[in-house]
Amino acid sequence: MTLDEKIAQAQRHVDRGRIIIERQRAIVARHGTPVSIDLLQLFEQTQQIFELDLAELLKRQ
Repeated sequence: MTLDEKIAQAQRHVDRGRIIIERQRAIVARHGTPVSIDLLQLFEQTQQIFELDLAELLKRQ
């Protein structure tokens, strides 16, 4: 996989992660169950990893 392909893939992960987090925040706002809150925290942690990965790839460009 080329660097450009890796960057494109990482960008897709970041974009999709933002959508997932937005949807989960809406669920938490409506229900606020411990499970939905825990899941949101997990999604946010994963998103940080995706964004760091993308940033590192962009530095190599």
